[in-house]
Amino acid sequence: MPDDNADVKPRRGRRPRLGREQVVFAALDLIEAEGLEALSMRRLGRRLGIEGMALYTYVESKDDLLDAVAGVVLERLELPDRGDEWEARIRAVVSSWAGMQRAYPRAFPLVYRQELPSDAVRRTTEHLLDALRAAGFDEAGTALAYQTLVCFLDGALLGWPPESYRAGEAWRRSGERADPARYPRVVEVAPYAAELRWDDVWESGLDLLLRGLRERLG
Repeated sequence: MPDDNADVKPRRGRRPRLGREQVVFAALDLIEAEGLEALSMRRLGRRLGIEGMALYTYVESKDDLLDAVAGVVLERLELPDRGDEWEARIRAVVSSWAGMQRAYPRAFPLVYRQELPSDAVRRTTEHLLDALRAAGFDEAGTALAYQTLVCFLDGALLGWPPESYRAGEAWRRSGERADPARYPRVVEVAPYAAELRWDDVWESGLDLLLRGLRERLG
């Protein structure tokens, strides 16, 4: 049976009212789809069906927009109860921080922007420092332990993130091409290193750090 409405064009309704939240989430979607470098006000405006300059009705500047996107990423951060054992608290904080990177790998670097309106980063720092002090570290020991944790955490998530981890492939090629007479250890270890996942290395690094902190306390 023919459709009596087949030739009827859909009526164009009024565009839904745009707000700051829609602009921020559209920016986040663009960043996750194409990368931070792809974000421009003109390009974001095209996505939303408006002129790029019209976006300044909703955000003060591109910096304001990037800060707002960072705020969305930081909303995923959950801090554990302060009554938990110190190691459990550190593991929970580290896991939650890494969870932000898993959820928003391309927008994640924005949480390191200076002077963010959100105090989530400062609260995270305070929580880790408090956990280390509760463990028994003095002020100087706490400072060193905290910076060591941060170097491990940020170095892994920013410098060698899960989505770009290719060490297994590199080890496999190295094991196949290395001369056993000159590099016997590389050849014997390569097959095992090639099977390691990013999570294996991450958990091992955190375990080693926490074990070292326990020993230092002892």
